[in-house]
Amino acid sequence: MRPRSLAIVLTTLVAACAPSAAPAPSASRDSATQAPREVRVAAIEEVAWERALRVTGELAEYESATLSTKVPGRVASIGVDLGSRIAKGAPIAEIEPRDYELRVTQAEAALSAARALLGLADEAGGDRIEPAETAVVRKAQAELDDARRENQRFVELQKSGVSAQSELDKSVSRLAQAESALQDARESVQNRLALVAQRRAELAIAKQQLADTRILSPFDGVVAERSVGTGDFLTAGAAVATLVRDDPLRLRLAVREVDAPLVRIEQVVRITLDGFDAPLEARIVRLAPAIDPRTRSLIVECELPNADGRLRAGSFARAEIVVDPTARSLAVPIEALISFAGIDKVIAVVDGKAKETRVVVGRRDERRVELVSGLEAGAVVVLAPGGLQTGTPLVIAK
Repeated sequence: MRPRSLAIVLTTLVAACAPSAAPAPSASRDSATQAPREVRVAAIEEVAWERALRVTGELAEYESATLSTKVPGRVASIGVDLGSRIAKGAPIAEIEPRDYELRVTQAEAALSAARALLGLADEAGGDRIEPAETAVVRKAQAELDDARRENQRFVELQKSGVSAQSELDKSVSRLAQAESALQDARESVQNRLALVAQRRAELAIAKQQLADTRILSPFDGVVAERSVGTGDFLTAGAAVATLVRDDPLRLRLAVREVDAPLVRIEQVVRITLDGFDAPLEARIVRLAPAIDPRTRSLIVECELPNADGRLRAGSFARAEIVVDPTARSLAVPIEALISFAGIDKVIAVVDGKAKETRVVVGRRDERRVELVSGLEAGAVVVLAPGGLQTGTPLVIAK
């Protein structure tokens, strides 16, 4: 090997065996040397927080009726329109009454004729009469009495041998005829009494039909639809208007099947409606007897006063049904909660350092959140934690 090449090899070996240089100091510091961060804190407390079910529903009219005409005829007048408020018993429309007035007059005349056959002249006396007091029965009774006397005379004459048997037979026949005539007269009176009752019923029907030409409101309400106009000819049963009762209104709420056992009559319900600043309060007054098989929910109803007409049927409602007003729950201030990607967590203070803790929350309001699991009562959490991380030393603000 040449002297120059040997020198190069020796130099390389020396460099390889020389000790390495010391590493540069790290720019990062251990977390234990971080400066403490001042924070505000709050303790998790068990507080009185009523148990309530959140449900939805809608307002509905208390009752609704489609008013129809009972008698056919032409509409003489209609005094309501869409939105008209009307009191119970007030007229809504009227059918031309002339034809029905004539029917009343006709029925009155027929009744007078039937009463005259019985000798009933005084209307104030009613329709009751003893058959024996009628002329037809008195006449038949007189003829029967005469036939009896004649028959008795012929019997006596026959015994003394003065009268022939044929004369006695005639008197017996006349007596039988008189008895039949009396029975016929009594039955005739009964038929005439029945005719009077029939004529009086016909008169009542005629008067009722005349009264039915005026269509009256069955309850206090508001007109939701007007179906006819003046001059329209209506058949019996034709719709005239739709009337709804909107004071009070019904609030129908759908409660999930799993929550149905918690619901009772008289429970307080707080209702939130769009357009109303403050919630309304009512009580449950009705429960459906069965679960709706289509929605798997139980329908409950409340009643809301609506004297001023501000509430509207069909409005959507959000409500809370208070099922346990004395319930207690763990609560954490809402500003301590961190929510991201469906995960809820808080920063707990453990041994003077931050510890990120996942929690399960329930109900919430504008100030607090119900803590279902994750921490126990008395645990301290950071308010407005911002970007705090586990292990960061903390100083509690005074």
